[in-house]
Amino acid sequence: MSDMSETTEAAVETHDEAHDDHHPSDWEYIKVAIILAVVTAAEVATYFESVFTFFETRWILLTSLFTMMIFKGWLVARVFMHLKQDKPVLQQSFFSGVLLATTVYIVTLLAFNVFG
Repeated sequence: MSDMSETTEAAVETHDEAHDDHHPSDWEYIKVAIILAVVTAAEVATYFESVFTFFETRWILLTSLFTMMIFKGWLVARVFMHLKQDKPVLQQSFFSGVLLATTVYIVTLLAFNVFG
C-alpha cells in the first residue's frame, strides 16, 4: 500500500513541476493588462467626434478598429489560453479559425455597404 502512495505522490510532484514552467508570471499578466488597457483606450477614443475629422474616410477608421480587435484577441488567446506554450500546429489552427471568422465578418459588412 505504501508503494502505491509513494508512486502517486511522486507522479503528482513531477506533474506539478512540469507545469510550473508553462505559466506566465504575475508581472507578465500585469504587462498584458496594461497593453490591453492602452489599446482599449485607443478604441474608445475613436468614438469622439474629433477623431472622425481626423479619419477622412470610414474605411480608415474601421481598418484601425479591426486591427486593434485582432491584436487584442491574439494577445488574450496567446497569454490567457496558454497558446504560447502549445505546439505551433495548434496555434496555427486556432488563428486560422479566427482569421476565417474575421474574413466572413468583413465580407458581411461589405455586403451591407458598411464601409461607405
